[in-house]
Amino acid sequence: MRRFIASLPGRVLSQMVILALLLPSITLVLATRAEAQLKRQNDWTVVDFADLKTGGTKLGSRAAASVRDALAVTGTQDQIESAETVARIQGELQISSPVTSALDLLRIADSAVQGQSNVDPYAISGDIVDYRVESVPTGKLARVSLRFVMYDVVSRLPINGGASVGVSTTRPANVDDDTLISDAISQAALTAVREMRARKLDDGFVLNTLTGSAYINRGARSGFTSGQTVIVIRGREQVATAKVTEVEPDSATIRIDRIMKGVQPGDRVRPVFDVPNVAPGFTHTGDARVTRRRSTGNPSGLISVMLVLGVLALLLSNGNASSQSAVSDVTAEAVTDATFDATGSGVKVSWRRNAFSNSRYSRQWQIWRDDVADAPVTIASGPSSEIINRNTDTGAISYKQKDGGQSGGFVCDRTFLTDAAVRQPVVAGRPYYYSVELVYGLSSLDVPGANTTTGGTAGTGGSASSGGNTGGNTGGNTGGNTGGNTGGNTGGTTGGTTGTGSTGSTSTTTGTVDDICYFISERTRARGLATPLTRPNLVSPSDSQQLTGSQNFSSTSVINTTFPGVLLEYVLQFSDTSLFTGTTYEVKTQQSSATGTITFTGIDVTASSIPAAIRKSTRIYWRIGARNAADNPGPVKNGKSRYVFSGARNFQPPVGPPPPPGGN
Repeated sequence: MRRFIASLPGRVLSQMVILALLLPSITLVLATRAEAQLKRQNDWTVVDFADLKTGGTKLGSRAAASVRDALAVTGTQDQIESAETVARIQGELQISSPVTSALDLLRIADSAVQGQSNVDPYAISGDIVDYRVESVPTGKLARVSLRFVMYDVVSRLPINGGASVGVSTTRPANVDDDTLISDAISQAALTAVREMRARKLDDGFVLNTLTGSAYINRGARSGFTSGQTVIVIRGREQVATAKVTEVEPDSATIRIDRIMKGVQPGDRVRPVFDVPNVAPGFTHTGDARVTRRRSTGNPSGLISVMLVLGVLALLLSNGNASSQSAVSDVTAEAVTDATFDATGSGVKVSWRRNAFSNSRYSRQWQIWRDDVADAPVTIASGPSSEIINRNTDTGAISYKQKDGGQSGGFVCDRTFLTDAAVRQPVVAGRPYYYSVELVYGLSSLDVPGANTTTGGTAGTGGSASSGGNTGGNTGGNTGGNTGGNTGGNTGGTTGGTTGTGSTGSTSTTTGTVDDICYFISERTRARGLATPLTRPNLVSPSDSQQLTGSQNFSSTSVINTTFPGVLLEYVLQFSDTSLFTGTTYEVKTQQSSATGTITFTGIDVTASSIPAAIRKSTRIYWRIGARNAADNPGPVKNGKSRYVFSGARNFQPPVGPPPPPGGN
């Protein structure tokens, strides 16, 4: 090559140098012209917001309407899908409001722009995080906190969003709160859209590519900054994710982090912005309580989480944006139940489902316990949010193992339940840690690569008499899918016809069958111990005695000495009703690891500290409760107390002296 260049005439070399110097400018001019020709219209699909404070859909639909109005005001050339259109599409897709799954949100937006190739589709969802009405010297006003997320429908990523607070105008005190809150929602929506548009930059275009990087026609003057995450788009599909590394005033270099397809000149480059998490309440200055921002440093991981677990749901669940957990606030509480026998015991495991696990994709909850390592101890159906693990649990269960630690991702496992086990009963007096995971199914159409199957080496046709069988069978078996069968059968048919078969072509086909891929969420552990206990049996005094002065009250111990180190806490309670639903008084507590009898000594049943409603009752009811002092939060509440209680006995209070003669 050096010799070839050296042999060129000087005039030719000069022209080559000039061309090399002008090439970037020529490319930039061509890209600018292409950009002008490719100027596209934005299409916005806005769904009802979720009302996180009181639920329902009234305020959520108002928030969506306010966002549509704000989009119309701030972007007159944009195409905004009407509420009627969104409602119609949701009905056709059988998706209810509010939309809590990112996959459902994107399906709605896809349907809204079906057949339109000249638009850039975006979808907006969000939460009404909190609101309140405040009294001010001249009347009252409302304050509303919103969180909103903007999705790029092409890349299927949340690329923009924020938190905004709206404050209504001050109105007289007789104006209803609903009017004030609606006004505040409108103000918050307008602020949210303005902030979103201020962050949304014009797309850049790839000018030149190098190994692992590319040169784009946007720079600092357009708002691009070093370290910024971007997505690379070609037409209506994402081809890569990248990060801005070097920034000039009107150009920048991006480093490719993840490639779906090769990056080429003319591809569009779109920035991705952080989406904050917002907690209920307001700061002392009245602003939204932004708790944590999602990192954009690992977009490929974010894509996996979004496409398989549903990022929208995770973003809406108290800071779980980077987690693949389906629940939060898992709680394990000792419980007694009417279906138990006299020595019955159990643990109630409950969980707060996030938005994703509330969707139709939930299939089965698997409940794990720290004493059983190889299988869940019980299961619950997808719609459930609690289950009781009893001391009488028996029977077979089917469950799914997390093969190879798979928790989300792109590998489509079409087998729902893979293994069998037996429900494991609890043992009274033994402390347990519980955890919960979700088996869920996604349409294979929503899992990248789940339906694309490449045919193997196609069959080679054999002799005229056997070419059909040889070619077809070899191609079918090797390819294993439609591609293999097509190539193999073609080769086999040729062999059967011509006598000496030709080789069938290798083929790739994309499936269209909407079957289900199954995955398992991360396990979420309960916040503390739970210790099932049998109910204490009352020993003395006997039922219906008339008591005076100081008395001892006792029950059997419920300690299980097989598990040393457990310290039980006991409580003695009095009430004026047998169900302890009236006035209830906690007389005394004590901690003990003793077996045999637990005794509360020297209890003065006439003490003035006992509420008068109890002392004046014709019968006073008493019971004794127990709990592991280390349990968190403790047994299921019984009244206001967290104990496993005995049955109730009663005693007659002392009879007072007769009134003096003559009524004096």
